[in-house]
Amino acid sequence: MAYTYHVDFTVENAQMEQFQIGAALEKVVGYLRTLLPNQPGFITARGMHSLDGTGATHLVVQSMWDQWDDLKAHQDSGLAEQKVLAEFGPHVSADHLSVRIYEEVA
Repeated sequence: MAYTYHVDFTVENAQMEQFQIGAALEKVVGYLRTLLPNQPGFITARGMHSLDGTGATHLVVQSMWDQWDDLKAHQDSGLAEQKVLAEFGPHVSADHLSVRIYEEVA
């Protein structure tokens, strides 16, 4: 059964001029895809941003894991949050991040 580690947050459109979302997410996902394959149970990583134009952009960074213990090891490392904060730090603090874990339905 696969597990997804999901981190999301919102950036107000007024802040969007200060950085390019697509390029920043590419860096985050590229970083994860470079480092995480060496971690036991890693399946894939991806990043997404909303296009609905509601005055804010919603960003998502996900990694998928084969086993629960593998996901817990990743969660305990804080890798995803640290990279998101490093990339978006001026705009996002740790208390603005939402972290969810999902289990795949067979």
